[in-house]
Amino acid sequence: MGASGPTISSERAAQIFDRAAGKRAIVLGDMVLDEHIIGTARRLSREAPLPVIEQHERRLIPGGATNVATNLNGLGGDVAVAGVVGADAMADRLREELEQRGIRTDGLLPDPDRVTAVKLRIWAGGDRQRPQSMIARVDTLDRAPVTHETAEGISAYLESAVTRNDALVISDYETGVISSTILDTALPAARAAGMVITADAHGGLARFRDVTLLTPNQPEAEAELGREISSTDDALVAAGELRRRVGVRAVLVTLGAAGMALDAGTDGQAFIPAAATGRVADPSGAGDTVAATMTTAILGGASPREAAVLSSLAARVVVRQLGVAVVSAEEIVREARELFA
Repeated sequence: MGASGPTISSERAAQIFDRAAGKRAIVLGDMVLDEHIIGTARRLSREAPLPVIEQHERRLIPGGATNVATNLNGLGGDVAVAGVVGADAMADRLREELEQRGIRTDGLLPDPDRVTAVKLRIWAGGDRQRPQSMIARVDTLDRAPVTHETAEGISAYLESAVTRNDALVISDYETGVISSTILDTALPAARAAGMVITADAHGGLARFRDVTLLTPNQPEAEAELGREISSTDDALVAAGELRRRVGVRAVLVTLGAAGMALDAGTDGQAFIPAAATGRVADPSGAGDTVAATMTTAILGGASPREAAVLSSLAARVVVRQLGVAVVSAEEIVREARELFA
């Protein structure tokens, strides 16, 4: 990556994160708890040609929008979440996980008629010959729009809280939380306050006109544009089209193992190739990490190009870990030192 794409010094990276430390951010979106069952496949089941997994570990980790929040928090931010959960044990566990990290949860509203979103992943392997591999995933989701009362409750929280923060990150996994009612409250208030606004959405990108930053992945960008992205050059063209169409400061299109394409208007374009990472343990949540790192870096005074490079380094760190992971400023600075020294 350092030889063919933009670089950043470890000293500059550290300066950006130092300046961003303590900045306040709200993460608005779909609150998810990721559950990981990790075990060893010992034999095949008698009932079906499937492995029987002997469980030896169970992890419960904030996912979805709460993964964005934990990454912002890990990078030194003062973070709050706004969204909806069920009135159930998984909601209690998610709230506990967030509060243990110092993340504010007064905008996390319970709805007794919904279930807390849980994404269960089952992993098998783990000995020297057989590294961990995900063999099944089960999602428990309620995709119905939130009730009018819940939307009003989230809107009321945002109306009072937005102007006390420096950034608003919208994480839309399309499970019914990001409604027009909520956006009609959040976006005008955040724009008026001059906040950094990042939208990381699975669809409907046109809803986020005049935000600071969009971070779609390749399929999301293709769906919005109605065409395929076929090359590196085409990815840069697509990022520019999206930026102009939606009317935002910058668009960063993530392309998986190929890298990232940035269009920041008058601040220029850049293609950031993915750095080689060795074995990818789990790419889950890398997009959340990118959105969090881009936002943090911009809060710390980074240019869009610098922020994109730092986000690529952050993604490099988290894909080496099992399950959604939290990256720290120190890890990103270390990656910059190793790659760009």
